[in-house]
Amino acid sequence: MLLLPPFLQSAEPERTIPLLDDTRFRQGVVVHSPLPGKHVVEGKLTPFAEADPLWNVAQWHSRFSLANAQPETSAAGVVRYFDGAKTLLFYPKSEKDKPDLALGIDAIKEYEEKIPKPGDAWTHLLLERKLPGAPALTEIKSVHFHLRFRIPKQERQAISDWNEKYHTAQFLFYLTVQNRNRNNPGFGDYYWFGIPMYDARYRHTPGHQAADLSSEKKQGTGKFIFNLPGKEYFVESAHDGDWITIDKEILPLILRGLESAWARGYLQQSQDLSDYHLSGMNIGWEVTGPMNVMAEIADFAIDAVYSQ
Repeated sequence: MLLLPPFLQSAEPERTIPLLDDTRFRQGVVVHSPLPGKHVVEGKLTPFAEADPLWNVAQWHSRFSLANAQPETSAAGVVRYFDGAKTLLFYPKSEKDKPDLALGIDAIKEYEEKIPKPGDAWTHLLLERKLPGAPALTEIKSVHFHLRFRIPKQERQAISDWNEKYHTAQFLFYLTVQNRNRNNPGFGDYYWFGIPMYDARYRHTPGHQAADLSSEKKQGTGKFIFNLPGKEYFVESAHDGDWITIDKEILPLILRGLESAWARGYLQQSQDLSDYHLSGMNIGWEVTGPMNVMAEIADFAIDAVYSQ
């Protein structure tokens, strides 16, 4: 009889579970009001058939609402929703070098050809959702992030008051790492773990670690943001408009972000890993200057390996 080595005899069985479903967005999206503060449902977009969407769309501080957009279907079956400034494109099937979804903001129209000033609120277009299962960091051995994306449109309005430090368009992914222990005084507290994919100011996005601060015109969360440089995830530049693939084990980076949050004085009510869960996520645009931008995404997946 063949005996297994001791390390294999004692190894716990593993199971890989997707943390997201409907990642090709076939069931559509629920649209929330542009008014900041609360998630108020305004409508839903179901491009292919009446369904219960799993994804939400946040459009904070926009002058327009996608809830009012009517579907337009191309000869190829692509369904477009356009509200005057923001665009969602739903693609009917998955094909190589084709997107599953596209998100666009014409912030030149949003800002009425005016230049926003530091401290002003800015337009968002984000796909959001909570993660089914919300695993604790101690329950999982791996978190694998996969996404193909490209930025086919990146147009900037020529304005003399352009501020290179402030005015930009950013395409980002954020994951919330949250204390879910109801018996802990820090229940509900969290930090933002980010993956920067595009910033109009930089060919390669630098890292960023700071609080999400408020201004008189925009309410921030006050929570810690942990973004490593974009080169941590891919070597290409999204400025070139080509398809880029992110295929990355991110659990060690999530743990680094938690350690950084603790070191900077955040999440002080608990330093017990078992209290912290992968709670929710968003992906999309934040645009602080008069730019017209589009992002295409495909093959989106976040998979966790659990120890059973």
